[in-house]
Amino acid sequence: MRFYQQLNPIVAVLSIDFQAPSAHLAQMKQEIDWILKALEDDPEKTKTGLARALNVDKSAISRLLRGERRLKFDEAQKASVYLGVSPTGIPTGFEEPGAEFTTESATRPTAPFYRVVDTTGGIWKLDQSSPIELRKRPLDFETVEGVFGFYVPNSDMYPRFRIGESVWTSPNRPAAIGEDALIMPYGEKLPQLDVFLCVLKSIDDQTITAHQYGSARERQFSRADWQALHVLGRN
Repeated sequence: MRFYQQLNPIVAVLSIDFQAPSAHLAQMKQEIDWILKALEDDPEKTKTGLARALNVDKSAISRLLRGERRLKFDEAQKASVYLGVSPTGIPTGFEEPGAEFTTESATRPTAPFYRVVDTTGGIWKLDQSSPIELRKRPLDFETVEGVFGFYVPNSDMYPRFRIGESVWTSPNRPAAIGEDALIMPYGEKLPQLDVFLCVLKSIDDQTITAHQYGSARERQFSRADWQALHVLGRN
């Protein structure tokens, strides 16, 4: 009864017909059973890791596993890759219109994740001397050369990016005005680089102007020395 009451606030979102709640609860249970089993079977897979793979807060995973949140189609794909299993018992109504669920190949290319250290004034130190881990690339960056990622070290870009969330960057695509961007210097790959995660406010022949949500900090960078790189937006 308590679980049924907890679902009441999201009736409109889920379009659940509460004339027959048991069928819908059973459907939601089907959507998460395979995730629960995978987490139980592999102690190296965690709710924290799953949250990172889905690019959501850990609290969202807790709600999902309690049956208080529906599993989205693209989240199921990401969960399948992270957990290394194929989803089972997924009802037809789970899929997006016209979408076909396919488990991504375990051989999907990986890319390095580097350590980032919080310094001062919004500038972070990106350590490219050696990756802290290799992670499967996002689909948007699957074939892009030079892609890399890192974990957000502080709240300078909160709520757009939270501490511990992953950031994927393409060194081959410039950021557009209004997009999330990573400001970093031109030049060869160095062991350590200064970087600035931001929203690109403006750019001209001389200057890059960027700001951060959390700190309300705005900085300018010389186009002669710095570039604004595309950052994969959060889901």
